[in-house]
Amino acid sequence: MQTMGWVQWLTWGTGVTVFAVVIALVIRSAVRASKRAPEQPSAAARLAREANLSPAVQADLAALNRRKDNGEISEAEYEQQRAALLRAG
Repeated sequence: MQTMGWVQWLTWGTGVTVFAVVIALVIRSAVRASKRAPEQPSAAARLAREANLSPAVQADLAALNRRKDNGEISEAEYEQQRAALLRAG
């Protein structure tokens, strides 16, 4: 049986390293995307722009909407908390 020479080891090591870097970048991109606030539909974004809401209030509204979509809060609770956010903002 023939053993691998240094060129083959170098080629194999480079390939494994490049593969590991690509996988790490994909994982990093997925984690960063999951932390980003979801994009609002265009009508909601237009209303937010017209209302001149601060980015913090917009992020809070997006998080509240995400909680409603995930079923964590009811529609009535969503409306109450949304109204409170808009009054405060």
